[in-house]
Amino acid sequence: MKKKRLLIIIGAIVVVAIVIVLNLNQGGSGEEVSVSLVSRGNITSFVSASGELKAKAQIDISAETIARVKRINFREGDHVKKGDLLIELDDVQADATRSLALANLEQAEQDLQRAQKLIEQNLISRESFERVELNYKTAKASYAQALDTYRKTRIYSPISGKVMKINVEEGETAVMGALNYGGTVMMTVADMSQMIAVVKIDETDVPDVRVGEHAEVIADALPDSVYHGSVVKVGLMPIQSQLSTDEVTDFEVEIDLHEFSSLLRPGMNVKADIITSEKSDVLKIPIQASGKRDIDDESVETVFLIQNGKAALKEIVPGVSSDEETEIISGIEEGDTVITGPYRVLSRLKDGQKVNFKSVESDTMSSSRAPEPRRLLRTIRGRS
Repeated sequence: MKKKRLLIIIGAIVVVAIVIVLNLNQGGSGEEVSVSLVSRGNITSFVSASGELKAKAQIDISAETIARVKRINFREGDHVKKGDLLIELDDVQADATRSLALANLEQAEQDLQRAQKLIEQNLISRESFERVELNYKTAKASYAQALDTYRKTRIYSPISGKVMKINVEEGETAVMGALNYGGTVMMTVADMSQMIAVVKIDETDVPDVRVGEHAEVIADALPDSVYHGSVVKVGLMPIQSQLSTDEVTDFEVEIDLHEFSSLLRPGMNVKADIITSEKSDVLKIPIQASGKRDIDDESVETVFLIQNGKAALKEIVPGVSSDEETEIISGIEEGDTVITGPYRVLSRLKDGQKVNFKSVESDTMSSSRAPEPRRLLRTIRGRS
């Protein structure tokens, strides 16, 4: 009886020991993580922005004098050449003022000629001669002013292009601009042979954008077409806008389109990707694998590698980045296994901590011989 009881006790101890060992093994298996191999490939960095299309040469034609619109010689959609007479304003009053000023000028000129002869013979004083001379100069200035006003009743096209919009009708009164008033914009003429995309870029991205960089533009109206261009202007002064309680500071960037469709129109909304850097055959890792951590009381860029089933913290020197990947200049080597997530684990992972993973993520599509997924989509769109 005692022997049987002893065997039962021994058996219970063995079962408890097995349970403890199993629990210890399970607890020591480490955190479950996702990993990726350090590989070589291409990285494209870009800045995304939105804006609108504009004709490269687009002129708003405003009235420079107050007069009634007598005749409009073109309609919307008509092509005009530089120097074509676009709009005629009522010139009755301006012509009368010009004629009166011309008559006064001719009279003043005759008076000056007579005064010159008299002063040469000392028949008039120098003061009288200067008064006649001043009257001539005043009449000459008045005539120039009247002639300029008369000429402004004829409005000619400053560029060759297409009439995009007419804002007045015959019989309406055109008003010239004043100090705080821009005047009547009667017509808009645009040269549609060249188009630009004017986009707004956040102040944090402006330092990366330079004149000459390649850009890809997609119009909202034609989402399946990609238009290539290059940056021709980066604004030096910010455009500040107020959105709710947050102040947003943007800069204007102009992109000259190398190619575009005749279906595009000024004012259409566009989205642009400005390619700020393109590198091939570089060492790279998924962007989520790297992060700032403290090493020797200094905050540096780091990654966790898998070494002997444990997480090994390594300092790295990163290069350019895309939306998905980061270039590695130094710190790790090709073929190393980096921990990429999940974030809840990666954020509290410690150097030397045990980890466990099932398989290495495949990175074949981002190899040096294959285009980036975003670029591949753009290539397909461009061929369609």
